[in-house]
Amino acid sequence: MSKINPTIKLKKHWPLNFLPDETREFKKITESFPAMLATLTDKSRVISIYENFGKTGVGKVTSRNSLKSLIPQLEQDQDFKGIYLFWFDDEPFYTGISRGVIKRIHQHTKGSNHFSSSLSYTMGKEFHNEIEGVEHTGTRKELDFDRFSGPFKKILREECQVSMLPIKGSTELYLFEVYVAVQLKLSYYNRFKTH
Repeated sequence: MSKINPTIKLKKHWPLNFLPDETREFKKITESFPAMLATLTDKSRVISIYENFGKTGVGKVTSRNSLKSLIPQLEQDQDFKGIYLFWFDDEPFYTGISRGVIKRIHQHTKGSNHFSSSLSYTMGKEFHNEIEGVEHTGTRKELDFDRFSGPFKKILREECQVSMLPIKGSTELYLFEVYVAVQLKLSYYNRFKTH
């Protein structure tokens, strides 16, 4: 048995069968972003979260079936990789990406904790600061999720809308999320801070 030493895989050592997620140059990837943003923000694509995700008894299968006319990929797939944009009072306020957009929207609106409903957690943390008059400095788990985040989960589920766009390539998806946040000035909830 030969000994194999750990090594950093620089380009010359990449396996012959390695396929990168993206082979286009940065400029080529981003040149379609304005048209993609126009599609994502097209008012005819903005749908009720309550009607398509939030009603009691509406699960992922029902959501998938209601979205087939908007997202043709759902004819073949259970879910889709892409970007979503939350709206309130006809204004976009948050964008996110996921390998399973339908599942992710369900988590945001019906999740039970700070991991699954991260946007509600962020909103709840600020609500805590407003109510208590002091910043929450504990862990995510220590915030009373039901008290502070629950009201926002309900608002997302019952009063907000969403638009979605399938995007297959991971590099394009990550870059487009930042592009959308910057172009639409969504800096209040899309802060891109590292942990």
